Amino acid sequence: MNLVIVGAGNVGETLVENFIKENHDIVVVDVNPQRVSYVVDRYDVQGIVGGGVERSVLLDAGVEKADFVLACTSRDEVNILCSVLARKLGAKHTVARVRDPEYFKEMENMREEFGLDYFFNPERRAAIEIAQILKFPSAKNVESFADGKARMIEFDITDVNPVVGKSVMQISREYSTKILFGMVQRGSDVIIPRGDFVLQAGDSVHIIGSESEIEKFTKQLKIFKPRAKSVFIIGGGKIAYYLAKELMDSGVGVKIAEKDEDRATELSRDLPSATVLLLDATEQEALDEENLKGNDACVTLTGMDEENVIVSLYAKERGVGKVITKVERPSVQNMVKILGLDTIVSPRNAIANHIIRFVRAHKSETASGINTLYKLNDKVEAIEFTVGDGFNRVDTPIKNLGIERGVLVSGIVRDKEFILPSGDTELKKGDKVIVVTSVKNITELTQIIR
Repeated sequence: MNLVIVGAGNVGETLVENFIKENHDIVVVDVNPQRVSYVVDRYDVQGIVGGGVERSVLLDAGVEKADFVLACTSRDEVNILCSVLARKLGAKHTVARVRDPEYFKEMENMREEFGLDYFFNPERRAAIEIAQILKFPSAKNVESFADGKARMIEFDITDVNPVVGKSVMQISREYSTKILFGMVQRGSDVIIPRGDFVLQAGDSVHIIGSESEIEKFTKQLKIFKPRAKSVFIIGGGKIAYYLAKELMDSGVGVKIAEKDEDRATELSRDLPSATVLLLDATEQEALDEENLKGNDACVTLTGMDEENVIVSLYAKERGVGKVITKVERPSVQNMVKILGLDTIVSPRNAIANHIIRFVRAHKSETASGINTLYKLNDKVEAIEFTVGDGFNRVDTPIKNLGIERGVLVSGIVRDKEFILPSGDTELKKGDKVIVVTSVKNITELTQIIR
């Protein structure tokens, strides 16, 4: 497919990095010649220097034959106007980054008038993912399928965990919970486990099941933590705003520490139910005075990775039950894991899954295309499909489908009920099917079958 990505900042580069692996033809547009040169040299794509609302620049980028134009500059107005102009010039699909809360809440009503197929907000998406994790503090990460009817959580196996030394099949027999092990990461190895796979201390595992079954299983393992009821947010940017709204709508108490007086005043006005504190979170005495350790969770969301890491380490040392750290730079993310901070979030990575899903869904030629997609790492994805008219193997037991190697059918949601699949389970029309796969570039359910 032909993709034009307007904006070569953090989000734009992340999209290039992911889409180049799927063999798309990519042109990058940015007003900054240094950013264009950097992305072109690093990823071997075409680059155009210029503004995203300049007709001549978009024509030079080939938008008239583009399958997708992805507008992700730092300015909402530029992204919206770029999408309108690209559609008028002939682009098949347009996608825009819209971050401002005032613009974002109106976009659903205005989307068709602007000719937008999709709009996205990395900060809001990151906030939603953080809120999900705070519902499952036992987990490093949480993903949702079938409108929340199925969940996938990631957690580490410690040496005192009772499943150490046991096979997946043994665990299934000994614990009466309907969960499935979807992926195990052991060092640099990534495994989609079979029944005879034995878990070891240090493994990072992804399990899939309904919310109630996952809660039951984590209680049996004695790693369960109740959902956070009080959250201390460090930094008052856009993610903090969206996260506070998500949490307060669920009855969670929220404190926000912001050192810029004007921004703190804005937050106090826009979030009257939150406690907004004017303080520098790098000052230990200030955090202690505001009872940081008395909160169930701490989320560090400042604009500086290093500050987020330092405050997160302090929160962990003070005994805060769940600590979530925003880190943007990949080099810092790798170092943070060594420091023992398990839950790391990145807005640009959070949105990449959704844009990739949207683009891949348009490659599907049947009604059994992608609903949801999560890149668990560079090698494995978890994908949700709907069994539609184009899937001609309904009512066939899974064991007789001829599933491709590297594919695990991990869960089925039928009539709002989660089903743990076995070899005898049959797929029915309308089922939501969750698969974990190392097969590249899957766009529809039929591709999991040989």
